Amino acid sequence: MTEEIHVSYSGEYWLKYPDAPFATFLAVVQSHLHSEADPDNFSALKRRVRSDRADDVELQAFKAEFSRLLKGDREGLPSDAISLAADGDNWTTDEEFLAWLWRELYPGAPLPDSSGDSTGNSPKQSE
Repeated sequence: MTEEIHVSYSGEYWLKYPDAPFATFLAVVQSHLHSEADPDNFSALKRRVRSDRADDVELQAFKAEFSRLLKGDREGLPSDAISLAADGDNWTTDEEFLAWLWRELYPGAPLPDSSGDSTGNSPKQSE
């Protein structure tokens, strides 16, 4: 008989549990967008996304998790995780932040199966 272990995630859990749901997305967002991150980090992330290297395993996982979030798959994601990682005071909702970030990182690419406001317009950091 296998015993199922339930882990309750809180705080910056993705730093302690790298295999937790959406941990890669949250870690990348935190290291590039959080108010305590170096302001040049977001520009570096944009350059990294543009290079789209197949061997960049972290970035490939980031994009896959990002797409899942935009499609509404939030299973295992605490309600405050995105806001905590992004230090999201400039967005009203996670959806607003996710749409804005997608348009910043993948300009011209449609949002993966998103619903609601698809403009992605929001004030925040710029290059």
